[in-house]
Amino acid sequence: MAETSETGRSSAWAGTAPRVITETWFFPLAALYGALVVPIFAAAWTGLMPAPPGLRTVAGHAHELLFGYALAVVCGFLVNRVEWPRLALLLGLWLTARLAFLFVPESLLAAVSNIGFAAVLAATAAPRFMKAAKKWRNRLTGPLVIALCACAAAFHLVLARGGGFVLYLILGEAVVLFAVLMLFFGGRLIAPAAAGAIERRGGSLEARVQPRIEGAILLSMIGAAVTGPVPALGLVHGLLLVVAGALAIVRLLRWRLWECAGRTDLFCLGPGYAWLGAGLILLGASRGFDLGLAPATATHAITVGALGTLTSIIMLRTRLLRLRIDPTARACWLVATTILMAVAALARLFGAGSPGSLLLAAACWSTGLLTTFVVLSLERGPAQPSAKANSRSA
Repeated sequence: MAETSETGRSSAWAGTAPRVITETWFFPLAALYGALVVPIFAAAWTGLMPAPPGLRTVAGHAHELLFGYALAVVCGFLVNRVEWPRLALLLGLWLTARLAFLFVPESLLAAVSNIGFAAVLAATAAPRFMKAAKKWRNRLTGPLVIALCACAAAFHLVLARGGGFVLYLILGEAVVLFAVLMLFFGGRLIAPAAAGAIERRGGSLEARVQPRIEGAILLSMIGAAVTGPVPALGLVHGLLLVVAGALAIVRLLRWRLWECAGRTDLFCLGPGYAWLGAGLILLGASRGFDLGLAPATATHAITVGALGTLTSIIMLRTRLLRLRIDPTARACWLVATTILMAVAALARLFGAGSPGSLLLAAACWSTGLLTTFVVLSLERGPAQPSAKANSRSA
């Protein structure tokens, strides 16, 4: 059964060559890159040091956060086992894309490598979900990955024609699409783990995946993604985001994580999902209603609070479970990372854009991801395939 599960999560590139676990490479590289690129931007933005050309604008910073860091985490999580040539291609394109964008962001090399990485990722990860899944909610993952990779490609196509406001529309769409991905996989991780923890304590959890609520969340987010680029539909777009965020909070509360005593990993995933729900409400209120909250400020609840917490905890949890290490044995690292990401998000939300708050947020974010990198680097023993180790699979 373990071998079947691994094969099901692998790429569509058939062959007899030994397969490599993608997360072993992409998780630590993503954590290290995320830990470095954000404080470099913050230090440059506040005048403490010069920045490489790719990090001299907010758009460049957002590009590397979303398409550099987050998309690498997605690659490590969704692609799983591939042959060495495919992994080498993904790694080579990603590393080239990062260096090229940092130092020559408008070059042909930056465009080709970034678009190439996105294309290979989509071609590797999306087919499995589109072929194997039966329910529409599960099938959505394939088109979602393709849409995210299309945003990465569109960014460079627009940048080659001068950039401008359209770049920020693309980045805004990417934030919404990453939120959909976190809503879906966050729920598929938390629900069965919470049910198991509560049942082991003699209780029962009926509200697990909650398909009706999940379906309503996904439909709301699809509507938000469609209406986002249309300024005339700003009110509808904002309302859909608020509805999705409120439903996410309801779903989280129904999992009753406070009854999962001793499950530090769930206690840390919970705040990440809460940041996601709250962030969608704030983003919807800022985009659709004139409440005095800047959309760029509200976005940080998602890109720092939710994305930072969920990606770091999921990377740690995934790796530990694959090695058959109980995540609670590394509870201090999980809790420290969760707290650091929370402080970073609060600093961006309530710091009024001051240099001090920006530097504080960057320092906390960087420390959290460096912590993740250290643990991932230390826990690099041979993988132990098991059903528990792959429990994150949808």
